[in-house]
Amino acid sequence: MGRPARRALMAGRGSVLAAFASTLYLEGKAGIACIVPPSMPCGPLNVVMPGFAPPAATDLDRAAWRADEAMLSIDGLGAFPLSPRAGWTPPRPPTVDATMLGAGLASMHAALAARPSRGEALPHAREAPLAGGIRVLPFGCGEPAHCDAIETPAESGPADARFARSVPALERWIGDALHGRGASAPPPITGLLGAGRGLTPSGDDCIAGALVALHAFGEHAVAASLSRAVARHAPRRTSRLSAAHLEAACTGEAIEPVHEAIRAIAGDTAPGYALDALERFGHGSGFDALAGVLLAARAIAGTPMR
Repeated sequence: MGRPARRALMAGRGSVLAAFASTLYLEGKAGIACIVPPSMPCGPLNVVMPGFAPPAATDLDRAAWRADEAMLSIDGLGAFPLSPRAGWTPPRPPTVDATMLGAGLASMHAALAARPSRGEALPHAREAPLAGGIRVLPFGCGEPAHCDAIETPAESGPADARFARSVPALERWIGDALHGRGASAPPPITGLLGAGRGLTPSGDDCIAGALVALHAFGEHAVAASLSRAVARHAPRRTSRLSAAHLEAACTGEAIEPVHEAIRAIAGDTAPGYALDALERFGHGSGFDALAGVLLAARAIAGTPMR
């Protein structure tokens, strides 16, 4: 289990926030945890539990749960053993310089170019030249939310237009902040928060990917500035469930395939392997997060590395 998931469960009790075919979101006073089967990736909110599959016929809406160090009990579903010491933390990428990062971006570009286009956030990543003249191609997609407890507050204007404005604006802000220009200005994220389809909306995934990449490559001050804006705006602009994932991203943590993509850009694993992992996760959230990773990595590649 990830650290936020452990914190949520060890608070002792709460209720079911949302139930799906193979995942169950539990909410308590200390946060949100997601119970998933072994076929799902590790992540900060995930508790990977062998044999777990909520029966579709069981009504778990707001069902109570209780947990201690050894056991999780869910009304109407049963009791499940816990191993709180079996924790997960994301891998750290190797130290890289701008040249290495540019080469990693080029390799990721080549791997993406061989795959079918998917996307809401990534098609609007500004097609400016990367290091070595490489350009980003459009990928990513989303999935409609399925329950009132996780719906995103309505926002005027089509999501596509919001991405077209906000994704390039976020990239420009990151670049300016990395170069010390306008770092005190608020990040342009209000057009992305809650935008698009998905259990976690595509715009939220994009912001999360940028946050995790900034932390992974050592740009903690810029990540902190972006995190403060997320903490200020997310509660009003996106769902509780997605806000919990964003909160984890503010500390540099996301689902494991996003970290694999960052490692691939750093040259520590094969881009194809990382993209395979992203494709297995959900219906596009991973690729929407990859959009944010690429925005941040592209900006960092043009900045002296610390």
